[in-house]
Amino acid sequence: MKALFIALCLLAGAPAGPALTAQESVTISDQKPKKADPVTVTFKTSMTCKNCVKKITENMSFERGVMDLKVTLENKEVTIKYDPSKTDEEKLEKAIKKLGYETEKVVEKN
Repeated sequence: MKALFIALCLLAGAPAGPALTAQESVTISDQKPKKADPVTVTFKTSMTCKNCVKKITENMSFERGVMDLKVTLENKEVTIKYDPSKTDEEKLEKAIKKLGYETEKVVEKN
């Protein structure tokens, strides 16, 4: 329908839409959304064995936005690097809890 309108406007000699003046021009690169920098978060968990590590690794790697995952049994920690435009810390923590583990966010000390 839109193509037909544009074709008719072109045949009639009328502009198909509002023309941009030199001051109103827009570059395509200005319109592209910028990719967010990855964010890393670490959670202490209640995991107790190698099967826990396997369960968390297999399930969390499929969570939306997860880019990298490190599960450490010795420290009982799950470190996740993720795309903040696709997920957030709260969703990731809920996903771990849904697997049956208690979690606590680790606050990094500078």
